[in-house]
Amino acid sequence: MNKIQLQDVLAQRPLGLVFDIDGTLSEIVPTPSEARLYPGVAELLTELASYAEIAIMTGRAAEDGARMVQVSGLTYIGTHGLEWSEDLPTSSAQIQLVPEALNYVEPGKRLLTLVEREMAHETGIIVQAKSVGGSIHYRQCANPEEIREQILALLEEPARQEGMVIDEGKRVVEVLAPLKINKGEALKRYIERKRLRGVVFAGDDRTDLNAIYAVRELRQEGFTGYTIAVRHTDALPELLTSADEVVDEVPGMVERLRQIRDMLATLRQSGKHEE
Repeated sequence: MNKIQLQDVLAQRPLGLVFDIDGTLSEIVPTPSEARLYPGVAELLTELASYAEIAIMTGRAAEDGARMVQVSGLTYIGTHGLEWSEDLPTSSAQIQLVPEALNYVEPGKRLLTLVEREMAHETGIIVQAKSVGGSIHYRQCANPEEIREQILALLEEPARQEGMVIDEGKRVVEVLAPLKINKGEALKRYIERKRLRGVVFAGDDRTDLNAIYAVRELRQEGFTGYTIAVRHTDALPELLTSADEVVDEVPGMVERLRQIRDMLATLRQSGKHEE
């Protein structure tokens, strides 16, 4: 990967800043409902929005991500790129589902119902439904690796019959539509929609690798992009070696956000940004 300086990317206009939530802007917690944005992040995002286009790109449903962030004027991209909204978190917000995903709404529901029924006896499993498919969290189970194997075995054949895809994150099994839509493809769509000349992406999980790879691919075509990986104790090694920069835990990411804000302010004052 060619070396690139963050300062050079921040000088591009239009500029996009794209962030995952869980493990990036919010500490990892036992259950999804307990997650909260790290103190000060909402204010930082509001400030950053005066310099750049801001997108929140999450595996959560777009509405759920917006409920956590509670900052208006951002683009909320949910379910790994299947959901888009420009006017969350207002109650009247319109959420767009990419058309090719519509045929997988009901199959996703059936698979999640199967897990709820067959794994009801297991304490600690949390089934999180989304517009298409959903997430099955097992972090709180007494024997998480054993439960993981049970969930995967339970879903393997039904998922094949339903035409759905099973994937994994950190102590979570994902039920997904079999579409070439992931955070990497979503990032490319966002860049195209906003006609960006530069982008910074930050994430911490295996699903964020697709976005990091997308930036690498775009750079080979002459686009200006930069990627940040947030390191946790269980971070995927490939994520850390593929990103342009690694920060330690969510506090490290928040500090980097402050530095990005200050760098953007300096660029504006000096006039050293590219229109």
